[in-house]
Amino acid sequence: MEDTQRYNNVSIALHWIIVVLVFTNFAMGWYMSPLPEGHLKHFFFSTHKSIGITVFLILLFRIYWRLTHPKPPLPAAMPAWQRHLANSVQFMLYVLLVLQPLTGYLSSSFSGYSTNFWGMPLPAWGWKAPALNQLFTDLHSINAAVLFTLILLHISGALAYLVTGHVNVLPRMLPARRGQG
Repeated sequence: MEDTQRYNNVSIALHWIIVVLVFTNFAMGWYMSPLPEGHLKHFFFSTHKSIGITVFLILLFRIYWRLTHPKPPLPAAMPAWQRHLANSVQFMLYVLLVLQPLTGYLSSSFSGYSTNFWGMPLPAWGWKAPALNQLFTDLHSINAAVLFTLILLHISGALAYLVTGHVNVLPRMLPARRGQG
């Protein structure tokens, strides 16, 4: 695959940093929700919120970077419907990755609990309102399920090309090996 078909190193680094943080937050979210009230649950919720805000900030930079450094075109050997599906899934991933921390922050703002970003208090956008807290918690949960499903579709698409051998798109987003641009 030509170097021109690869994403640039900044895009690759941002992608994999977000991947690690998002999967960390998925695991943490599933683990912490059923915990009983107490110090451990508070620790996980606080860390989960900080990671979510970190993802949001990195994602804003990633969107800026993407707008100023367009992605390489998908291989011409891919059928048009697959290119359209890949682009649509990628766009929806961006949308959901923006919505996820926003719904989480709004849920927290209406929970009556403060939100800290790695120990630094942040302003609440709301007040203690159980109904609004539940609405944004539900939206956060639904968004997480849809986001997880799209991530699986995204991974499946890349792996399907690897397995079938038709077009290998995976190296476009993998870090370059030594001596390889």
